[in-house]
Amino acid sequence: MQMGTITGEVRQAARGLRRNPALAATAVFTLALGIGATTVVFSVFYAALLQPLPFRDAEHVVELAETRLEKGWTQMAFTEANFWDLRALNRSFEELGAYHFGDANLIGNGPAEKVSCIAISAGFLRALGVTPVLGRDFTEQDAQKGATRVLLLGNRFWKTRFAADPGIMGKTLRLDERLYTVIGVLPAGEPWLDEKTYVPLEHPTDPNRGSFEFFVVGRMAPGVSIESARADLQRVAGMLAQSNPKDDKGMGFRVDSSATWVANDSTKLALRVLLGAVSFVLLIACVNIANLLLARGVSRQKEIAVRTALGASRGRLIRFVMLESILLSGLGAALGLGVAYVSLGALQGLDLRIPRLLEAGLNARVLLFTALSAVFTGLLSGLAPALQSPSTAIAEGLRDGARQTGSRAQGRLRAILVAGEVALSFLLLVGAGLLVRSFIQLMKVDPGFQTEHRLMFSVSMPDAYWEKGVGKQFLDQFFERVSGVGDVISAGAVSSRPLEGSNPGMGITASTNLGAAGRDVPWSSWRIVTPGYFRAVGLPLLKGRLLAESDKPVWSQKGEPEPLRHVVISERLARLLFPNQDAVGKHALLWKGQSNLDSEVVGVVGDTHERGLASSPALTVYLPYGARALVGEFVIHTRSNPLALMPTVRSIIGSLDPNLPIAEVRSFDDVIHRSVAPQRFNTILLGIFSGLALLLATIGIYGVLSYAVRRRTAEIGLRVALGASGGNILRMTISTGMRPVLAGLVVGAAGAAGLSRYFASMLFGTRPFDLPTWLAVIALVLVTALIACYLPSRRALRIDPSVSLRIE
Repeated sequence: MQMGTITGEVRQAARGLRRNPALAATAVFTLALGIGATTVVFSVFYAALLQPLPFRDAEHVVELAETRLEKGWTQMAFTEANFWDLRALNRSFEELGAYHFGDANLIGNGPAEKVSCIAISAGFLRALGVTPVLGRDFTEQDAQKGATRVLLLGNRFWKTRFAADPGIMGKTLRLDERLYTVIGVLPAGEPWLDEKTYVPLEHPTDPNRGSFEFFVVGRMAPGVSIESARADLQRVAGMLAQSNPKDDKGMGFRVDSSATWVANDSTKLALRVLLGAVSFVLLIACVNIANLLLARGVSRQKEIAVRTALGASRGRLIRFVMLESILLSGLGAALGLGVAYVSLGALQGLDLRIPRLLEAGLNARVLLFTALSAVFTGLLSGLAPALQSPSTAIAEGLRDGARQTGSRAQGRLRAILVAGEVALSFLLLVGAGLLVRSFIQLMKVDPGFQTEHRLMFSVSMPDAYWEKGVGKQFLDQFFERVSGVGDVISAGAVSSRPLEGSNPGMGITASTNLGAAGRDVPWSSWRIVTPGYFRAVGLPLLKGRLLAESDKPVWSQKGEPEPLRHVVISERLARLLFPNQDAVGKHALLWKGQSNLDSEVVGVVGDTHERGLASSPALTVYLPYGARALVGEFVIHTRSNPLALMPTVRSIIGSLDPNLPIAEVRSFDDVIHRSVAPQRFNTILLGIFSGLALLLATIGIYGVLSYAVRRRTAEIGLRVALGASGGNILRMTISTGMRPVLAGLVVGAAGAAGLSRYFASMLFGTRPFDLPTWLAVIALVLVTALIACYLPSRRALRIDPSVSLRIE
């Protein structure tokens, strides 16, 4: 076919749409919403799950962890000693690298700022397959004790703090009390590469074997599979367990592909569910456009008949109708890209805890996906109208005065399409309803803390502060001054922020249970706290007493705490360690199998959900802070708006030490809200999609019944002439509209029953077959459908029998 013919037909299709601006605008707007929403979700989905990792030959990169299966520990960070030993003894890896998280205060070059300061081994970047975009990588010499201190900058931090100035190379930066020379800038990318500063990890002569603090990555040697690497690691584990029976007995190693790094299983499932949901919305939009074009095809019977009489072939008629559909979808896609661009910007401005969200954008692959979506949408929307158009009888189409009402087959097709819309809408509504109910149940969970009128902020004090006693002096002066502020009720500090901070752990057992098997030793979180922390966060005292200033540990000349210390434990841990006993006054061993510190329990407080509202109450040990205990997360209980206190807090800290920046300022309520951000995001987005789907289905129901009323105008007129009442006519027309709705509900219920189990793991306190949710969704669909049927049914009651029979 010549290009001129195609161009001419495209112009004809465009003119046809201009003659029907209302239909064209409705179709384009509907498709823009569907394609725009699909583009947004696919962009986030691609960034989080499909975008390649920013590493060379990422399939050869793995993450390693330690295990102690006899104790039930299936994935733990490495101890420092085991990392260096594995690096020397393995035969499967080109390179192993370790990563230890920390933070520091950047002083100078502008206002003091708390920054992440990550210690990485000299082989870490080589293990990932990453080369700095400026400067060089760390060498083994950089990690030697006494070497010149050097620093790598993260790409994003280099751009935001130093305006991407290449002249930063060779400059000196002060982190806490140490000076570092900048030797390189890392490339952009997540994970591992998005921190602010990196320093070399020193290789000590006597590395620690008792503290699990190091993340380890490895690059497998050519020809080595994960299975063979696991076998080699077990060989090394046996060697280490034999040479270090006290610390490494029963140890093993776990290997995971780098493909698991960006998003965990729950995030992957949530994004897949959202992509499926938005695809359903797009499919419903296609069905609605198909119904619109079918309705338009009925009014164009005479035009189609004329084209057929003038010799247009069946293929050309189909192509003509399909061109209109594809043109509509192209316009919808263009507008949808604008919708997607604005929506993505809005999503990225929110703290949604979605992996690599900031990397989501309208890149080439996303644009290709949008183009394919537009083509698919155009073909799917225009298929049914195109196949119906050539079936018009020429004589009937050309007959003057003929009513353009379409055939019964067209009516049945439109009803089937509406049933499909209802089924898909029901699926989405059930999913959204379950997530809403689940989110309500989640927000009913008592976190164990009192969150109202609580201010939280971080102050990172260097290690040297604690070694010199400056840290304790700062805390004492700060609490003394802030307690004198009229709006302050109580104040305290903790080593790790609830819900947002890390969860360091220890093995713990009752001192009377020393012979217990390793697997019977629970793994408990620990927090170092100031005496005022419990009152500041509203933790209730259940038994005994809270920690006091006199409970601070006594430090020996060797820098180790004396064996006896006082602790407070959570209620759940008390029940576990001392069943059917009063825990107060009992002794427990902390860091069982490592330090074995004997401690007396002086109090029991309420349980808290330290790891998130959806998690079980944490087993927690609260340790008293001392001269060397690092606590930097502050909580202040106020009488009014907690954020209004920040100017006073900044003034107090600035006067005590201007080199200590304040970071991560939030109300405790905001911390709670941030902790459920992923669940809220899933619930809101699926709710929007299901609401849009129901709206489109309602429009479809309305359109089908309006079409049916027009087709049956003469029949209704005859029934009225023969004495049919308004109630009879209303029942007849509503039953016509509700038949495809009920069919769609049956199909949708079957589909929802099959799919609801798929995202059962996304639910909290709610079953997939939650009867109230299902009944509410069924009632919502039926009521909405009845309203959509009632409006055209009212029109049927106004039909004049004499006029309708005269037309017929």
